[in-house]
Amino acid sequence: MASATITRILPAVTLLALLLHGSYAAAEEPIYRLCVPQIYYSDCQKLLADPSEAGIRMECVAGRDRVECLELIEQRKADVLASEPEDMYMAYHRKNEDYRVISEIRTQDDKDADFRYEGIILVKKSSAIHSLKELRGAKSCHTGFGRNVGYRIPITKLKNTNVLKVSADPQISATERELKSLSEFFSQSCLVGNYSAHPDTDRLLKKKYANLCALCEKPAQCNYPDKYSGYDGAIRCLDKGQGEVAFTKVQYIKKYFGLTGNPTAPAAEGKPEDFEYLCEDGTRRPVTGPACSWAQRPWSGYISNEQAVHGTEKLHQLQSRLERFFNNGLHADNQAAAAHLLIQPNAVYHSKQEAIDPKVYLERAGYKDVIERDGSAIRKLRLCAQRDAEFSKCQALHRAAYARDARPELECVQATDCIEALASNKADMLVATAASYADAREHKLLPLVFEKLRPEELLVAVAPPTLSRDDLQKAPIHFDASSERARLSAALLNKRRSLDWCKVEPSTEQQLLIVPAKQLEQHKDWQLVCPTLERRPVTDFTSCNVEVQLPRAIFARADTTPVEQETIKHLFALISDRFGAHGKFVDVFALFGEYQKGEQNVLFDDNAGELVTKLESDYQTEAIYNDLRCDANKIAKQ
Repeated sequence: MASATITRILPAVTLLALLLHGSYAAAEEPIYRLCVPQIYYSDCQKLLADPSEAGIRMECVAGRDRVECLELIEQRKADVLASEPEDMYMAYHRKNEDYRVISEIRTQDDKDADFRYEGIILVKKSSAIHSLKELRGAKSCHTGFGRNVGYRIPITKLKNTNVLKVSADPQISATERELKSLSEFFSQSCLVGNYSAHPDTDRLLKKKYANLCALCEKPAQCNYPDKYSGYDGAIRCLDKGQGEVAFTKVQYIKKYFGLTGNPTAPAAEGKPEDFEYLCEDGTRRPVTGPACSWAQRPWSGYISNEQAVHGTEKLHQLQSRLERFFNNGLHADNQAAAAHLLIQPNAVYHSKQEAIDPKVYLERAGYKDVIERDGSAIRKLRLCAQRDAEFSKCQALHRAAYARDARPELECVQATDCIEALASNKADMLVATAASYADAREHKLLPLVFEKLRPEELLVAVAPPTLSRDDLQKAPIHFDASSERARLSAALLNKRRSLDWCKVEPSTEQQLLIVPAKQLEQHKDWQLVCPTLERRPVTDFTSCNVEVQLPRAIFARADTTPVEQETIKHLFALISDRFGAHGKFVDVFALFGEYQKGEQNVLFDDNAGELVTKLESDYQTEAIYNDLRCDANKIAKQ
């Protein structure tokens, strides 16, 4: 009897042991934390909720942007980030030797290639050019202004070999110094694109250095679209146009000359036997064989920290998990969400044999030098910050801007009094709030760049269409008493109606309201009241609003030279274009919005959307603002 009991108990014990072992093993298997920019956090969650990702044992961690994600990986609050080479450069520049590149995101077409693309020099076989020095005086074809293989790499490499001399003339901007050097080095070129974010400056530069546009299909336009621009256009400029040398990348050489090996590829545009690669050492190679590239762009990939991938077992475990997550993402229902996490339909996951230091990863491709191209700046522009949070944000902006080719380089200076720092030449710029304009003006500072609120944040006045003109003239205003901006807007309306604008109190009556434009849906049947007291449809809020608060502005010394002023404007136009609310790299660094938890409006207003060099509103002026700041209506310094 006892024996039978033992026999029945043993399988149960064995089963329990197996269950315990299984649960222990599962508990031992880590849950990896994928850091994603806040704007893509919901996309990450949707992707992990997809049936294809069931049991993947990964979770999403939201960082403000990729800059903060790198910090979270360093702090062990996240394990991995999908990143681009420029992000890897930021990781390397944190100088803690903790980050590791563990895998790459390649394309199906080039899954066996070591690099995303290789920058090359192409010449005609009949050309007499056999060295980099002999490029002087040649007719050059470029992909476009500011682009990697057609602009940044040639300038970087030609400068590093002392073939190209870039002017150090302090009387012209950093961008113009580069354009001047190219204009003097090449006899004619096709270099399309926007040379400046300011249309007038762009036109002046293209007129001054007209030979840089001479080979283009439309020299007077010198911008996209142009049949001689882009990767294939640069080759076409050499083949079908008047060019003598082209700067492009290997993949497009193969496509243009029908060398892809793909039977379904488009027909060749040119004859490969008529062209050769020009190598840095002066040798030449046929385009039908291996290329001699002078710089490569590395693949995007996943970056982690040393602890998470310490040892082969840990490395392979994370790589295996990421590969499964990535491959499942390729087939997820929500392809848009996957794309935001760098999982594109044509992408292929590729594990590295070993975890690599980002610096080494970039140097293998010769790409670190390309990022560190100085932009021909004679000196850095120093931005002053007072509070610790402001200084921290400035440093984060500096890292992101430098990695993404915003030049000249920004430098951050911390001081207890930024106006004094500018006066003593310890800084070049500061960010002033509306209440600080007067103080800045007294110290002979000049506003050059202004933040601009997102349209939906503009304050508007609304009234029902039934409110008569006479009643509108005397209607009390309902507004948010805690908002100084709203108080100023109410003061503006009162002044325009010849009412007391120095003692403005919010009314409980709701016949005339001041609200943010984002609330207009609640008043869609009402009308806007412009500062002129004209009535307009609620859809016209960008041109009919009562926003009068002066925006935060970047001030510099009034005696700053015109060239330096233009350089400051140029730098922050680039920064806004890259990192503003609708910037190309807002996921890399968010210039606006909450920077740190509990810290509002760090450097710039959280609700701003872009930086501009001119205030467009007739009512956002220092004169009107100062007039409306009566003693009873004064705004405390922010």
